[in-house]
Amino acid sequence: MAGSRFTSALSVLSLASAAIAAPLTSANTANVLNRRAEEICKATSDCIPFTIEVAWGGVDATGAGSRGAILTNGSFPGPALRMKVGECVDFKVINHLEVDTGVHFHGIQQTGTPWSDGVPGLSQYAIKAGDTYMYRWTADEQGGYFYHSHYKGQLMDGLYGAIFISPSDEEENPFSAVDSSAVDALKLAAAKTEPLFISDWSKYTFDQFFAIEEAANIDIACADSLIVNGMGSQTCLTKDQLTALSPPQVANLTAGAGYTAKGCIPANTPATQGNFTRNLAALPADVYDTCTPSTGKTYTLEVDAAAGYASLTFINPGAFAILKASIASHKMWVYDYNGHYVTPQQVDQINVANGERVSVFVKLDQAAGDYQIQISNMGLNQVISGSAVLKYKGSAATAVTGTALLNVAGNPITNTTTVVPFNALKAAPIPAEQVSKTADRTIRMQIQKLPNQPDAYRWTLAGNTPYDMSNDDGTPLLYKDPATIQESDIIKKTNMGEWVDIILETTGPLAQPHPIHKHANKFFMVGQGKGPFNWTSVADAVAYNASMFNFANPPFVDGYTTVPGEGTNTWTVFRYKVEIAGAWFLHCHMQTHFSGGMAIAILDGVDNWPYAPSDAGKVCQGEGSSNSTWNPSCNCPASCPANPGKGPDGNGQGNGQSNGSSGSGSSGNSGSGSNNASGSSNSGDNSGSSSSSSGSWDNGVWVGPNNPSTGDVTSSENTGSNSYVPNSNTGSYSSSTSGSGSGSNDTSPIKTFTGAASSSHVSLFTVLALAVAALSL
Repeated sequence: MAGSRFTSALSVLSLASAAIAAPLTSANTANVLNRRAEEICKATSDCIPFTIEVAWGGVDATGAGSRGAILTNGSFPGPALRMKVGECVDFKVINHLEVDTGVHFHGIQQTGTPWSDGVPGLSQYAIKAGDTYMYRWTADEQGGYFYHSHYKGQLMDGLYGAIFISPSDEEENPFSAVDSSAVDALKLAAAKTEPLFISDWSKYTFDQFFAIEEAANIDIACADSLIVNGMGSQTCLTKDQLTALSPPQVANLTAGAGYTAKGCIPANTPATQGNFTRNLAALPADVYDTCTPSTGKTYTLEVDAAAGYASLTFINPGAFAILKASIASHKMWVYDYNGHYVTPQQVDQINVANGERVSVFVKLDQAAGDYQIQISNMGLNQVISGSAVLKYKGSAATAVTGTALLNVAGNPITNTTTVVPFNALKAAPIPAEQVSKTADRTIRMQIQKLPNQPDAYRWTLAGNTPYDMSNDDGTPLLYKDPATIQESDIIKKTNMGEWVDIILETTGPLAQPHPIHKHANKFFMVGQGKGPFNWTSVADAVAYNASMFNFANPPFVDGYTTVPGEGTNTWTVFRYKVEIAGAWFLHCHMQTHFSGGMAIAILDGVDNWPYAPSDAGKVCQGEGSSNSTWNPSCNCPASCPANPGKGPDGNGQGNGQSNGSSGSGSSGNSGSGSNNASGSSNSGDNSGSSSSSSGSWDNGVWVGPNNPSTGDVTSSENTGSNSYVPNSNTGSYSSSTSGSGSGSNDTSPIKTFTGAASSSHVSLFTVLALAVAALSL
């Protein structure tokens, strides 16, 4: 694959001649193979030490009262890890939970370290309660990523934190296309990018949530609120407001009933829930029908206009909601998308699907004030939105200033408001990456509710078979001889060097979008369309009409959202090269869909199968340090003057005490100050029209059961959002950051190793529009 590639610090381990043994820090001892790779701890590590302790605690995210959640170093979300390309990390997890866990590094390719992907049942045994486990891996590509639990549904309980990897000094970047006169300011802003975790939030823990789905036999798509960095509110709209914001489709879908008091399509709607027998008596009223307003804290990010630009990285770890984000009176330049620099786009709005990371520059050229960062739901399933605050240094504002672009339903405030959204189809990678025009292998998937069974919450990526969460507790596929593993609907195999097509067809008539994530090898999104995929391969489809595909400069990502559609199937095609051998997931990143079975395992490179070191997971941290521009070891050089608590005396630096246990910062230096505590730290989009009567182009995708064999397809820029059944109402109801109670602002942004938001942070986000697109049948 073209582009920057860095050999893992562990690549010195001989993967070809080694074999694996059982896990090291857990009680599991079965399935030990005779051959082993070289031990990880044999040599002294110069990797960055980073420790997280995970424990169950209370979180009041919306001011409605505490619910159980997973705290990381006592905080929610967890602390950020910042590195530089070429550096490795010793990422230590201390499991204080009473249950198993595992930590995945979302978007990190794990070149040479497939045993560090963090997926129980695929790449490791689960980390047992009370155990300590260490992952070691190397940062091989710049970008925004995040770590999160990959054990059953724990992601919904809050175990996640940001990872930022700075580029190598010589790496190409797209900053001059944003502002050629301010490249240095943009570099500094990118090095200091701030994470904004935006997601849906429920008062119920994952176990409670899933139990309600089972008992009521529904697929829940109704949230209490949308939160930003663990803060938000539950806001309740009046019936008149909901009616004014309701698009025509809702009346048709609900037989005139309209939205519930929580702004949700009712749980008894067949068009969105499917034709299943429901037990609504088992559904608590507050899941769909009862709205109780509450006011928590508002996340506030302070910026300094003297810097010229700020960088924000939006990350969606949510359960089911695909979200929109905009900033009052500010445009955004998207420069990094799902782990890769892209051709910059100046936009008013970005769409952030589950598992996605979108990094933007914001020019700080407005008057000092507090500007609303608005989050809204993308789909019809719920009218809900929320907000944070972008606060200029020196602002004395007592209320949010500036002009919001979107209303509470995420639509333009007025019919004359022009909103330019981010177009993922045009996210051409920088530097350019080359995709093969042919493939060696095809994996075809059928996304749908699990057929011929009674459960409304069960999904399949493979067409007929769901992935079972109980596999998390089994022997990892990586710890087996691949020759003994039989291919099936949910287990596929590839060989090293192959180009693989993944054809994803989503079953209609209501084909909602699905944010699909692949572990390890990134992929190119080469084509998508509406209607069935009527060919046996991409080659056949290209022969029929090559204009349906982009092999020149397609998005190069680890996650992409399938195309939605009404009244028809839709299809999306990913193509990737097998360069990193191991056992990897391909799955929907909506937690409700993933837990319902929408996943498969791909055993990439079975002809050069890697065997885990005998001491994989063993704790053997070294004394490395990070060269990242923005990290606690800066000690206030000119390159990072805003690094908080980092005076010349070293106050506040890493290796502090967190919850009575040692935390590790990226610098490995000890701090002596009182703030020592938190430690661990296409160019063308194929839009246009066709003269063929068999179909047409719509929003960048081909529409029709048969694609055009004749006629010219004229490419034209598409500025419409690629959203699922977007709300069409453009009423004037405006979202407000004020809630029904007396909340407060938290002005301390999440910084590396400063503990993020504490467990007492109450999520205020006034009504984050967090509705996932309507559920397919």
